[in-house]
Amino acid sequence: MANTTSRRMVVLGRPGENNEPREWPFMAHLRALGRQPEAARQAWEKTAKARGLAAARAGRLPEAIRLLEHARTETPWHDEEVEANLGELRTIRRLEKKLELRPNDAPTLIALGRAYFAQERGEAALDCFRRATRVAPTYAEGHAMTGLELHFRGHAGEAEASYREALRLQPGHRLATLYLRDLLRGEPPGGDADLPEAEGHSASSGGHQEISAAG
Repeated sequence: MANTTSRRMVVLGRPGENNEPREWPFMAHLRALGRQPEAARQAWEKTAKARGLAAARAGRLPEAIRLLEHARTETPWHDEEVEANLGELRTIRRLEKKLELRPNDAPTLIALGRAYFAQERGEAALDCFRRATRVAPTYAEGHAMTGLELHFRGHAGEAEASYREALRLQPGHRLATLYLRDLLRGEPPGGDADLPEAEGHSASSGGHQEISAAG
C-alpha cells in the first residue's frame, strides 16, 4: 500500500487532533483562488511563508526562521502552520547546539531526530536515530524511531527488525507496538490508532528505561 501519510501527521496528528488545530486559514484563501490555479501558485511561491517553508525543507534554518517571522507580519490571522514550524525550527537550532557539546547524548539525538522528522527531513532524522542506537544500543526509543523512518520508506524488513529490537529491549513499547501492527497489516505508520508520544521523554511513561552508552 502506498504511503500517503506525512511524517508531520504522525508526530502532530491530523488537523484538529492531538491539540493541533491545523485547519489553516490560508487554505481558504488558496481555495478562493482555485479558478486561477497558476496565478495562485505563482503568488503563493513569492510569499515569505512559502519561501520560509522551502528554506526549512532545505535545512537553511536561519533563513527559514527569518522568513517565517516576516510571514507573521504579512498575515492578518494567527497562522498555526507558521507558529508550528517556527517552534520546530527553534527546537532544531537549540538541539543542534546542545549536540555540539554532547555529541553522544542519546535522548538529544532522539529529540533532534524527531524534530527533523516533523520537518520532513527524513535523511537527517534517520542519521540521528541510528546514531542513538550506536551510542546507546540498549535504548529502545532509538530502535523504535529508526523503525518508524524505515517504515515510511517502505523498507519493511529493516523496519520490522528495528521495531522488534525495541520491543525486546522494552516489552510493551507503545510506538513500536502500534506501528509494528500497522507494518504487519501492510499499512503505513499511523493508521487509525492513537498517536504515541516518545516513550523516553514522558515523565508519566510507566517504566523508566536506563540508557547505557556504548563504550
